[in-house]
Amino acid sequence: MTTKRTSFIRVVKCLPVLSVGFALVAASIASAQDQRISSQPIRFIVMFAAGGGSDVVARYVADRMSTLQGQTVVVENRPGAAGVIAARQVLSSDPNGLTVLVASNPLLINQIIRPETKFEMLKELTPVASVAPQSVVLVTPPEFPANSLKELIDVAKKRDLNYGTTGAGSLSHLAVAYLLSSQPDVKMQHIPYAGSAPALTAVMANQVELGSSTVPPTIGLIAGGKLKPIAIASANRSVMLPNVPTYAEAGFPALPVSVWTGFFVPKAAPKDVVDRLSKAILTASSGPEAQAKFKELGFEPSTSGAEKFNDELNAEFKIWADVVKNLDPATFK
Repeated sequence: MTTKRTSFIRVVKCLPVLSVGFALVAASIASAQDQRISSQPIRFIVMFAAGGGSDVVARYVADRMSTLQGQTVVVENRPGAAGVIAARQVLSSDPNGLTVLVASNPLLINQIIRPETKFEMLKELTPVASVAPQSVVLVTPPEFPANSLKELIDVAKKRDLNYGTTGAGSLSHLAVAYLLSSQPDVKMQHIPYAGSAPALTAVMANQVELGSSTVPPTIGLIAGGKLKPIAIASANRSVMLPNVPTYAEAGFPALPVSVWTGFFVPKAAPKDVVDRLSKAILTASSGPEAQAKFKELGFEPSTSGAEKFNDELNAEFKIWADVVKNLDPATFK
């Protein structure tokens, strides 16, 4: 009897502790739920195939949002038509802010070079945030007789060069076109490839004298002495290639553009949802863990909120519109 009474007393004494424990767990669950944008899943519609840079970033952000905020995020890939297919799917969805387009520069550029698509990104979509930008780097074969952008232009003034990019109308293409727009005495032949891998392979095989690509695919090749970096075609030096100067540092017009991964919703999406979504994406993409992950992938560990990203997009649109109007339309066929 005494043993049973003692056990009962112990249980009674533990009840306040257990109650506090349960309360803390309940508060934790409630807090996580409070941070959710919605009890419904959010859908990220990615304009690229699975495995690409923006897809990797989207999936990482989705996982972090799930971990940090308890928000369910489903990632779907809808590649094709320079992002217009994915954009149309988002625009045809309920404009409640829960179907989010994950896109990159080609969608913005496409409306300039292919107006017949009748898609105006800046008028139809609201920017939410951009994360993990990538710089563009110009590279040559190791034996090419130039070690700087000035020396490369000097060579190009003496003889015609060709350059390989990740495709007609890509940022890697327009980054070189932007450079050449300030050099009327220089003519280079553009050779488009289906992505970074074949373009960089062509540079290493001396099939083209200059290559233009985002930084991540070049890191190992540069470190292994198979490619020589000449300049960064972005606003700032790359954290992955800190010793390579930008266009501006090399004495040429600055190019304040990077390859971004951006999140967008339809214009009709409620502002409070857009604000909460922007905060959630930026939180998921910030902090030491996220920055280390982005650096590991070769991306720049920076972010832009909705207002800043919108300003960046409008400035970039003007840059590419000026560049494209001086190019032969056949360039993009």
